[in-house]
Amino acid sequence: MSRANATPAQTLCQAFQATAARVSDRVALRTPGEETSLSWGEYAAAVKQTTGALAALGVGRGDHVAYLSRNRPELAIAEVAGLHLGAAGVVLYTASPPATMAEVLRDSQPRLLIVESALLGRLADVEHTVEHVVVLDGEADRTDGTLALGSIDPPSEFDFDAAWQQVAPEDLAAIMYTSGTTGVAKGVECTHRMATSWVYSFDSVWPEPDGIHDISYGSFANVGERGCGHWRALLLGSTRTICLEPKQLSEALLDARPTFLFGPPQVWQALKRALENTLSTVERAALDAGIQRTRTLVQGEAADPLSNEQQDILVALRQRMGLERINKALCAAAPCPPALREHYNALGVPFAENFAMTEIGSASTQRQGLVDYGTLGVASPGYELRITDSGELLVRSSYTARKYRKRPEETVATFDPDGWVHTGDLGELDSEGRLRLIGRKKETIVPEHGHNVAPAQIESALLDCCPLIINACVIGDGRPHLSVLVAIDPAREQDDAARSAIAAAVEHVNAVLDPREHIEAHAIVADPWLPGDVLTETMKLRRPRVAERYAAVIESMYLAS
Repeated sequence: MSRANATPAQTLCQAFQATAARVSDRVALRTPGEETSLSWGEYAAAVKQTTGALAALGVGRGDHVAYLSRNRPELAIAEVAGLHLGAAGVVLYTASPPATMAEVLRDSQPRLLIVESALLGRLADVEHTVEHVVVLDGEADRTDGTLALGSIDPPSEFDFDAAWQQVAPEDLAAIMYTSGTTGVAKGVECTHRMATSWVYSFDSVWPEPDGIHDISYGSFANVGERGCGHWRALLLGSTRTICLEPKQLSEALLDARPTFLFGPPQVWQALKRALENTLSTVERAALDAGIQRTRTLVQGEAADPLSNEQQDILVALRQRMGLERINKALCAAAPCPPALREHYNALGVPFAENFAMTEIGSASTQRQGLVDYGTLGVASPGYELRITDSGELLVRSSYTARKYRKRPEETVATFDPDGWVHTGDLGELDSEGRLRLIGRKKETIVPEHGHNVAPAQIESALLDCCPLIINACVIGDGRPHLSVLVAIDPAREQDDAARSAIAAAVEHVNAVLDPREHIEAHAIVADPWLPGDVLTETMKLRRPRVAERYAAVIESMYLAS
């Protein structure tokens, strides 16, 4: 059966089995350099074996299974095996501090915790009451007495087909935890119906040819990696190149030459900077010509085509990055700086942005081409978007979650009786229904003059303007004016040129801002901003923690000004 003629699956188990039958010889999971390579047929056999092992440990329909692992083929296999028993997967961020891991385990109450052998030591400081801890990788039991998942035989009476066929669309597929930017992370209960429906909806906006090849480098705990990567592969039969560490992405791009790549702005920014450091004068001129052409087309004006020489240079630059086969590149999870979208469109990379949340899936995605440029597109099929009088974006769909786990007050505040999900984002819809985001409602800063400021847009502009800035956090709630903390590489802390470049970036950004949003003071800090601390595990700012850590620095900025 071709993908085009396939009946939409109601559960991820149905999707996996149909895909494994349709493209059994296609590569499903691989690592860079082909150190590991599994066809869809081999993937299916491994899932069947692992499903039996989980059943032998007492996992069944309605249970929860937790995972602590970096990205590796065994993690994908184990997660799909749990789905085949009707068990919801709970993936822990490997960057989380022990207290956060303990809270997720307490809240999700898994029957089983599956851990990568290299991360077993992380559990020493994690308080938990999980009955079984099993090692994910390796087939032999360890000398410390810990069972290895690959060494466990299925029960003699276990019926694999009966197990996955009884999984229903309303059964939980996952409990995914929100970023926790303003407090404790909340568990979002995601059903099989939600997972399959929103992924199909996402794919319908900008369909890609069969034979998608993508790269798995983000955490399985994140809705982007789990939905647009892992689950999407189960539905569409993708080939996935799996990076053990996110820092391997650049090398994996050159190895895999993917057709689809998903990432937050930080990832696209890093790839952009790496390329720009290699450009010759002629290459820079060709890229600038592409940027100018993009700007002209976006304004609705006719633009002269690039010369053959310029086009050849851009092809070579895409090859240098490993992006020459890309059919769709997706930027999500945070506001995309304008210079990023200009850069990739100028390169000739089909570049899209979308709006997605753990609670709702993917509610909007740009259509192919420049028709939705500068917006997040219209509502995806099956979704409705609405802006309240206060400017908050609401989303409604049968594909969204319905509640937070064990958090009735937060559930009432987010999920209203009419089916609308309060996103907490401030946005606007243009005359064609295309979405633009302004900022987060809870992050709005109101200085003494009373003008509401969305800090994310200013921070994004600073990162866009100066490659030396790793992170930025705007301060000013209840203050006389705005200031900003700028995090840079510790090696550049005493570098006068770096300080001058940052001061110039602040001046440049101020030039295009409303005067009430001008940054009147800035301070450079050079200690690392790490996930699980001042950043969430998905690299979003935890503003209260930033303010707490740098309280003295912040006060000194205002005293000096």
